[in-house]
Amino acid sequence: MPSTTTRLAAAGIAALTGAAAFAAAPAQAAGTEIHVSTKGSDSAAGTAAAPLRTVQAAIDRATPGTTIKVHAGTYSEVLNIKNSGTASARIVVTNAGDGAVTLTSAQAPDSCSNRRPSSRRTIKIMTGADYWTFQGLNIVHGAYLSGKGSGKAYSWHAGLVKKGLWEPRRQVPGTGSRNPTAARGAAAYLAKVTGTAMDPVEGISFIGNTMTGRGIYASLSNSGVVKDNVIKDIICGTGPGVWAMNHSNFWQVSGNDISRIKPAVGAHFMHEGIRFGSAANYNTITNNYVHDLEGDGRAFNTDVDGSWNTFSNNRAANVAIGYNDQMSGWGNTWTNNTVTRYRTYAFAFRMKDGSLRLPSKHSSTNGAIVSGNVASSPAGGRGLGIGGSMNSKFTGNTFPNVFLGKYLKTYWGKYGNTWNGSTRPPV
Repeated sequence: MPSTTTRLAAAGIAALTGAAAFAAAPAQAAGTEIHVSTKGSDSAAGTAAAPLRTVQAAIDRATPGTTIKVHAGTYSEVLNIKNSGTASARIVVTNAGDGAVTLTSAQAPDSCSNRRPSSRRTIKIMTGADYWTFQGLNIVHGAYLSGKGSGKAYSWHAGLVKKGLWEPRRQVPGTGSRNPTAARGAAAYLAKVTGTAMDPVEGISFIGNTMTGRGIYASLSNSGVVKDNVIKDIICGTGPGVWAMNHSNFWQVSGNDISRIKPAVGAHFMHEGIRFGSAANYNTITNNYVHDLEGDGRAFNTDVDGSWNTFSNNRAANVAIGYNDQMSGWGNTWTNNTVTRYRTYAFAFRMKDGSLRLPSKHSSTNGAIVSGNVASSPAGGRGLGIGGSMNSKFTGNTFPNVFLGKYLKTYWGKYGNTWNGSTRPPV
């Protein structure tokens, strides 16, 4: 056994070595702030007087409760986020208040025939990192959020959709009936059925930013906030302005102005304003304005099991379709929304099921609540179109005309649909 003297000597050497290593490392910013400037250095302390040079360096140093203050200028870098804040101590990236801040990155364009969300984004959260806020920034090429295991979850769900099997899809907690508490167990259930670890991205917020080039995409990502942003001039083949899918639940999307999304080739879902699909549930979309979408662009859309979502007090203008409840939307609520200058439909509910003799739980609208909506000033389109529906209630809406699927009138009341309280279909 070493002598006491030897042990003390060794401890002293270790202490000196540790101190030297600590001294050699950049000092952390004072308090909970880290400053970034185009005139800074990534070997600096990160204080207001000695800022870092790159936003990525600040991100890497951030811990729960940190505010990253970015000073005026343009920062060209892909921001890869792997660490997390907490629900009570978020990490915030914001404008330092001395001029406009632009976060951008050099990105190749996507093909206009692309049918998948572009991953070529400036902000990338890929490992289940949580509780970040981006506020008061100009963000070019948007953000890509993807929880751990999201690819396996999507493949499992998409495989069942392809086979026409709705029952196992609706076994995921919170998907078969309105039960938001149960829905918080969705990731654990998906991990079990896929044999893959799941870790959703939680609590990412985008507040008061201007986004161009690409928008926000989220997969297996929960409880995000997209509020008071301007999202515009989105290039083709990248995806909607806001696109949440693949069991992304409990988002709050409000007060955003979304416009000018370039059409993709033969894929309407690639150039919509706000889209919740592939079992994205329990999301609230309110007081947004989506306008000036070319081609067959839809302003607000749910699709492929997107259910129990609430769309209220939104506006749409100069679009192909204002509000669209597509494949197998269960329990979606559409209230007090308006649309003007619509080219195809103001409101549409599973138009593809118009050829079905009876509604289908695999594909038809089920349990929609549609009230107080107004369609006006058409640009050649119909006010309301319903292809296939069951258990849905339409009350107090203003539509200049209505189009029903070929067989819908024959089963309307038998399958629980009502129009202003009556089981008779609209004329």
